[in-house]
Order: sequence, then structure tokens, then C-alpha cells
Amino acid sequence: MEVVGGAFLSSALNVLFDRLAPNGDLLNMFKMDKRDVRLLKKLRMTLIALQAVLSDAENKQTSNQFVSQWLNAFRHAIDSAENLIEQVNYEALRIKVEGPHKNLAETSNYQQVSDLNLCLSDDFFLKIKEKLEDTIETLKELQEEIGDLGLKEHFGSTKQETRTPSTSLVDDSDIFGRQKEIKDLIDRLLSEDASGGNLTVVPIVGMGGAGKTTLAKAVYNDEKVKNHFGLKAWYCVSEPYDALRITKGLLQEIGSFDSKDDGNLNQLQVKLKESLKGKKFLVVLDDVWNDSYNEWDNLRNVFVQGDMGSKIIVTTRKESVAQTMCADRCAITVGTLSSEDSWALFKRHSLENREHPELEEVGKKIAENCKGLPLALKALAGVLRGKSEVEKWRNILKSEIWRQPIRLNGILPALRLSYNDLLPDLKRCFAFCSIYPKDYQFHKNQVIYLWIANGLVKQFCLGNEYFDELRSRSLFEQVPESEWQSERFIMHDLINDLAQTASSKLCIRLEESKGSDYMLEQSRHMSYSTDQVGAFEKLKPLSKLEQLRTLLPIGYSSKLSKRVLHNILPRLTSLRALSLSGYRINEFPNDLFIKLNLLRFLDLSRTHIRKLPDSICALYNLETLLLSSCHYLGELPLQMEKLINLHHLDITNTNSLNMLPHLSKLKSLQVLVGAEFLVGGSGGWRMEDLGEVHNLCGSLSVLELQKVVDKREALKAKIREKNHVDELLLEWSESSTAADDSQTERSILDELHPHTNIKQLQITGYRGTKISNWLADPLFLKLVRLSLSHCKDCDSLPALGQLPSLKFLSIRGMHGITEVTEEFYGSSSSKKPFNSLEKLVFKDMPEWKQWHILGSGEFPILKYLSIKKCPKLMGKLPENLCCLTALTISETPLFEEAQLFRSQFEGMKQIVKLYISDCNSLTSLPFSILPSSLKRIEIANCQKLKLEEPVGYCNMFLEELRLQNCDCIDEFLPRARKLSISSCQNVTRFLIPTATESLYIFSCKNLEILSVAVESAMTSLNISYCEKLKCLPEIELFNLQVLGIYNCKKLVNGRKEWCLQRLTSVECLLLNSHRKLLILPP
Repeated sequence: MEVVGGAFLSSALNVLFDRLAPNGDLLNMFKMDKRDVRLLKKLRMTLIALQAVLSDAENKQTSNQFVSQWLNAFRHAIDSAENLIEQVNYEALRIKVEGPHKNLAETSNYQQVSDLNLCLSDDFFLKIKEKLEDTIETLKELQEEIGDLGLKEHFGSTKQETRTPSTSLVDDSDIFGRQKEIKDLIDRLLSEDASGGNLTVVPIVGMGGAGKTTLAKAVYNDEKVKNHFGLKAWYCVSEPYDALRITKGLLQEIGSFDSKDDGNLNQLQVKLKESLKGKKFLVVLDDVWNDSYNEWDNLRNVFVQGDMGSKIIVTTRKESVAQTMCADRCAITVGTLSSEDSWALFKRHSLENREHPELEEVGKKIAENCKGLPLALKALAGVLRGKSEVEKWRNILKSEIWRQPIRLNGILPALRLSYNDLLPDLKRCFAFCSIYPKDYQFHKNQVIYLWIANGLVKQFCLGNEYFDELRSRSLFEQVPESEWQSERFIMHDLINDLAQTASSKLCIRLEESKGSDYMLEQSRHMSYSTDQVGAFEKLKPLSKLEQLRTLLPIGYSSKLSKRVLHNILPRLTSLRALSLSGYRINEFPNDLFIKLNLLRFLDLSRTHIRKLPDSICALYNLETLLLSSCHYLGELPLQMEKLINLHHLDITNTNSLNMLPHLSKLKSLQVLVGAEFLVGGSGGWRMEDLGEVHNLCGSLSVLELQKVVDKREALKAKIREKNHVDELLLEWSESSTAADDSQTERSILDELHPHTNIKQLQITGYRGTKISNWLADPLFLKLVRLSLSHCKDCDSLPALGQLPSLKFLSIRGMHGITEVTEEFYGSSSSKKPFNSLEKLVFKDMPEWKQWHILGSGEFPILKYLSIKKCPKLMGKLPENLCCLTALTISETPLFEEAQLFRSQFEGMKQIVKLYISDCNSLTSLPFSILPSSLKRIEIANCQKLKLEEPVGYCNMFLEELRLQNCDCIDEFLPRARKLSISSCQNVTRFLIPTATESLYIFSCKNLEILSVAVESAMTSLNISYCEKLKCLPEIELFNLQVLGIYNCKKLVNGRKEWCLQRLTSVECLLLNSHRKLLILPP
């Protein structure tokens, strides 16, 4: 397999050739002596001769150790030459910025300044000249060895363009040939352990690329599985095994992580165990490699107190892992696909299910060669998708690569073919991504900017094309987007292996070097996992790596030792890309960036810095500076204009920073992300200032819009021309007075029309009575999220139902709305109104009285509906909400009449969660008429509620029922696995339903008698702040495992009458009274 160590060399050579151009700056600066000019020309010609045999050397290095050694020596010499020439270039930039022509540098762009007649100082020139002569001598010696090594000149294709990326993306839920495995896995998850245990482990075993993770994902997102488990968590374990990282990740998944516990394994595991206690959970541990029984047994203790029926899915390539975690050999084996399924998957990717008899004949044979491995089928199909000539398909089929062993260096032949088909530039961009650990989710922009910093691509637009090309070939896979997480990507393990092999160890992870000086010396690009001990000892070996080009931390927020900043980083003088993102750094050494003067990419996002050192202004090569989420950063250095090559600046969520003094001075700035413009006032912007900023990207906030006088002023902002802004906030201050003229306010908003590329839009505090019609423009094809808040004078809503891609809609604080009319849905069309909407929220609309319903199938895929603080709203909800899974009604009198209550739920066939609170008009709740799909009901502060005896048989069985501050609680409760009753002060006696497995009673101060039905299933009982309760139920609780009594003085005082010997299954007994904790063994 061809590796791209040489491709990285090609990149370095291209940089050198650019610098050594015949009429370039470098030759001008060396013109003091003709001999010096000849020296540079000699360097250039020597490099051309060496480049001619580079491709041949790459191909022969694996079979000839002397060629391999020659190539390594060539790499070191090129690194030295490139650094030397880059230092000369830096000196030229310094002279332009600091020297006699600095005023011109401040008012001109770099290309114009480069034409100046500049000369190096004598001292600098002599120092460089001596090093340059040594480098040329080394290169000449390498050139003389070419003949002895038998290296031949070979010039590859100069083709630069890439194929048009395919738009046919695979739906992960559409799995070929796995129906049996899916059914088997779902059946195991939904079944109870025959032995009566609380925890069952279900391993999924198969080779890399077989589809283990895809199978787990399909089942994890199955509706029956979702409804069966009260808590779900997914964590990718991967290598190396790290109990702290796993515990922390699972806590974050279930929303219980606290940064105060960060780094303390004991505290984190205790917290995770408490969070899972008594809950029926499903946990997926993906990609497990560690088969140590002791490690697993320690981790298993975290899960053992979950509710009966809890499950853990483990995916692994190693049968030994499955045997360690599941002693009864119960693994589900994911094998290869059948010939029919292999062809179906291959055809979908290569032909997009189109019919083409000739290609199909060849394609079936190619698919057969992929040996039924889904990842290989998908990757190779991506290669052929852009090729319609039969001969090209036959060339792939006839390739010698199929005759090689199925795993050479761990890489499948099909994947090697996928790699070999890439253009040279794409190969080295792909290989660079081996810097990321397996299973790491990376961001597209970061990858592209790292490519640019290392000379792999020159421009962002080209990098974007390359990235999309790699993605279209299934080398990158997009991670499903959530409501709050931005677009991320991942490489499958085998693809990562492929990238590692291709990079020839130039890109490594520090942990994988295992202290090998040779590996470290060979590396040029490195990532490492962050820790909580400051990283000094871990990073200490880096102090010798003067040739390192990229340093990238991977992990959570952590500390960084000052010794790293003072003693290690300053020695990495060849760095082009440095990230310190997420480190809790308050300040930097003043001179740090003077020594790192070749940096082109610097990521300081999510750090705690309050100000940047002035030395950052000496980074004349810097192209990308990331300062997002630096919440304490209040100012930038005054001489930021010296960053004459700064193209990209990200200040998203860095809200304390005032960019006004700097923006006009950054002449090379092409992209500004996360800008926040405050209109008017001291230090504020004029709208024409905003209009003159043409390089805005990502998010844009325009605040204090009440200071805009009229539409002419608003028009000067040129919002509509900012086609790279995809998130826009338009905000009028809530403290501003009412508008003098509503029509003027409307005309101002009319001129704030964003470009149709907008994805997220938020309008807050608008003072007009009518919202502009552009808001409902169906040409907003990318608009996914829309929020209208605190537009208190608006009396109507625009036709938002016609927005074709809208998924999330929030309408809050619209005090002038009395009706939501037919206008809200828009004019009739072939598409149903709100055909993409998944989440709809109304809140704080005190005058809203009526919601007009079309009854024509509006909201066809709505999943979540929330209505809060709408005290006058009456009538019905929209009909046939067939996809609705969660409904929240709070402080809204929608459920006054029982008949109306019944009709509200007609058509809700998939509803799972119901939350009702502060509905004092709700007097009855007929559970028997509620949809049987409901699994969780929570009712709070409905003090007039009286539960009704079910009419006929009620087949509802809930996973969880919560009742808070509802006084009429009696025996007509529906069956629920988990039952919580709190602050129900009128309850004096309570009969625990038979089906209840977990009961929590809190602050029912008048509760005196607690009884239980015969043959109770209860396994967990917790009682808190029930002052009058004197004794536990008299009937034996054979299944009770956990008993907790907290601040129930009378009950604890009478504990001698509990007859603990009756509680034969109790494993944990906790008593807490007046701040004293007593833990009794079972």
C-alpha cells in the first residue's frame, strides 16, 4: 500500500517552491550578492531533482530498507529547509510590520506589501546563509545516492479537481440483512432475567466493520426499547480502557455530572451508582477491547443496584471480552452479509438503486470480493459511485489487490482500494486525520483549518470540497445531529487504521508512542488525551521535538501545568498548529508566542483567559484564531492589526469582548464568527458599521435595536447580503419603552431580512404589532430553528406553517396574542402545514384565548408539544397528533371538561410522556381513557384533582407516575412500576398498589397508615419527612431490597417493631433522622 509520508513531503516541497519562486520576495531579499541568489537557485534545482524520484521512493520503501532510510533522511532535510525558509519569511513579515514601511503595512493587504523592496539585516542574513549552505550540502548528498538506490523519475497526474460529491446519503436505520439480529436483540432487552437478577449483559461480537455499532444503534433507538427503559445511556469505551473516563462519560449522558467531582474516581462512581439505583436502565458500552475480569468486575459494581430488567449492551471485536462480561456465552454474533444482502447494500451506494445491467454484472462480482463486510461494501461502492464506464468497474475487479491477504496491516483490501483511488492531495488530507483517536467526534471546520495551517490545502473553499469528497466516499461519517449539538463527524475504526497506515506514523497519538523516542522523533503531528494532573510529566518528552508541527489535546476541560507553558511549549518552535482548548488557563507567559512565531492556527477556545499577551501580535503568520466561549476575556491587545495574515476569527459566546476597536484594522480578516453588535450608545455600533463588515460567518447577534430610528438606518446594516451567517439574533431591549410608531417598527424589521441561507433565527423584544411577512418566506429552505420571544405588542403570528424545514418553534412572552388563527398555518398548498416541525413550545401568553384548528393534518410529525402560562386558553389541541411522544400543559385550563379531556388525546397513538401542572380547574383525571402508550405521567399542583374509578378494565401500565401537591390521592391510581408521591398533605392513609416496584413518598405530613397489597412486587421503598407515620406495612415484603427512611422521627423510633427478619431480601437499609445516618447491614 502506498503511504503518504511522501505526500506530506510533497506538501512541504510545494511550500518551498512557492517561497523560492524566481521573482519572489526571498530572491529580492538575497540580492545583496549574486552568489547568494545562486545559492537559492541551487536549492530550488536540487529540490526539483529530488522531487522527481519521490514517488518511486515511496513505492519502494516497504521492500527496500535503504530506500526507507533515504526517505527518512530526505524528510528531515526538507523539514530543516522549510523551517529555515519560513524563518526568513517571518523576518520579512516582521520588517513589513515593524520596520520603516509599517504604516503601509497597516493600510494595505499582504500581497501589496510583498512588493516592497526589503532587505534582511546583516547578522540575520549571515546566520541564515550558513544554515542554508549546510542544508543544501545534505540535499546534494541525498541526490548523489539516487543512482545507487535505483530510484527513477516518475511524475504523477497533475489533476487537481475532485468529483462532485454524491448527495445519496444512507439512512443508518436502513440496515441490510440484520433483521434476525435486531429481533433477537430486542427480545433479549425486553425480557426479564430468568434467574431474577437485576442486571443482564448482552454482548454483540463481530469483526471490525461488520456493523456491530449500527445494530446497537438501531435497537437503542427502537420505540419499544425507548418505552421499556426509564433511563438510557450510550458510551464508547474504545482504547485505552479508562474507568475514570467511562464513569464521567456515563454521568454526562444521564445528566448527573458535576465538574466539582472531576478527577475523583471514587466520588464519580458512587454518584453514578446512586443515579442508577432503583432505575431500569439500558446502557450501551460500545467498542470494548479490555478483557480483564478485574477491571470489568470493578465497573460492574456501579450497575448492580439498578431496577430488575436493566440491561447493558456491549459491542466488541473480541470474544474474550464477551466471555468476561457474560459468563453464559449469550453473545449475539454479527457475521458477514449474505451475497444477496451484500449486493443490495453495494447497489444502493454505487448505483443509488438505479438499473444498469452491465454495471450490475460486474458489481455483483466486486461485492462478492468484499466478503460480506458492510463497511468494505460501503467504502468501495463510494469509489465506484462516480464512475459510469463499465471498463473502470472491470479494472477494479481485476486489481491485483484482491489477491493479497484479507488483512495487510489490519486494512481490508476494499478499503485500500478506496484509499488508492484518492488524488494525492486528498490522500494526505485523509492521512492527516489519523491524528484523531478512534471514536473521536471531530468538527469539519477544525479539520479544514488544520489542513490549511500545515500547507495541505491553501484555501478554505478547497478544503471544504476535499472534506465533502472524503465524506462522500464513506471515509468520514456524520454523527446524527441533536437539538443542541452542532455537526460532527467520526471515522470508523477500520478507516482510522487505514489513515494511520497511510500517514506512516507522521501523525500519532502520544499515548500510542509508549515512550518510544524513535516514534516521537518521526512524528510531525500529534494529539494526546488531557488529564487532571497538569500534563507536565505526560508532555515532557515533547520538549525535544523541535520538528513537531501540530499539537492537539483531546478531552474534557482540565488543568495545564505552568511548567508546560514555560518549559515545554516554547521549545516547539516548528509548530504550525496549536490547540489549548478547554484548559483552565488564566494567563500566558508574556513571551510565549514570540518563540512560536511560525504558528498559523491557534485555538484558545473554552479557556479562562482574561486578556491575551501582547506577544500574540507577533504571530505574523497566524491565519486562524479561535476564542469562542472565553467567558472571561474582556479585551484584545491594542496592536491586533499586526496580525496581517489573520483570516479567520471566532468569538462565539465570548460575550464580554468588545471587538469595535479592532475590526476595522484587521485588513486580511475573511471570516468573523460569533460577532455581537450593540447598536448606538457609547462604544456601540452604527448600522452602517455593520453593513461594512462583509466577512461575517456562523452566528451574528444584533442588540439594542430600539435605537434604530427608521428603515433607512436598518437598511444600512445589509443583513440580507450576509450569506454566510446561519444563526441570527435580533434583539430589542426588554427595558425599552413602547414604540412610538408601530408601522415604523415594522418597516425596520422589514429591512432586517436575513439571507435565505439562515438556519437559526431568534427575534426578541420586537416592539411592533405586526411581524414582517419575510419571516414566513418558504424560500428559507434551511431554517430549522425559530424563536419569537417577548414581542409583547404583537397581536398576530405570521404564516410559519409554510416554512419547509422548520423543526423547532418557540413562541414566548407574546402578550398581545388573543388568537392563533388560520393565518398561522399559511395558504393552502399540497404540503401539510408545519410538515417538518418536531418541537413546538408556547409560554407566557396571558391573553391567548383560542387556538383555531384546521383539522387537515397539520403538524404531521410533531413529537413534543408544551403549553405553559396561558391562563385563558380554552378549546382543543390540534387533532391527530399521531407522532406526538410528549405533552406538557402547565398553568393552562385546557382540561376543564372531562369530555373535552377525552377528546384531546384522540389520535395520540405514540404518546409516552404527559406532564400536567398548576391546572387548578382540573377536577378529574379518567386514566382509563388515556392512551395505553403512555409510560410516564407527572401531575403537580392540581389541588382540586380527584381520581376517578376506571370504567371497565384499565390496561394502562406505566413505567413511572409522579404526583406532587395533589390532595385527592386514593386507590384509583393506575398501575405503575415506579410511583412517587410528594407534598400531598390531605393523604392520611395509602394503599401501595400491587404492581408498584419502587415507591417514593416525600413530605406527606399527615400520612399515618401505609399498607400494601398481598404479593407486593415492591423492591425499593423510600420515605422522607412523613412526621405522623409510625410503622411500616405489616405484610411481609418478600421482594424488598432497598429501604430508606429519612427524617421520619416516629417511624425510626419504632423501628424495633419493624421485624426486620421479615425483610429477607433487603440488601441496603438507610436510616436518617436529625442529621444522623445509620446504615444497617442486611
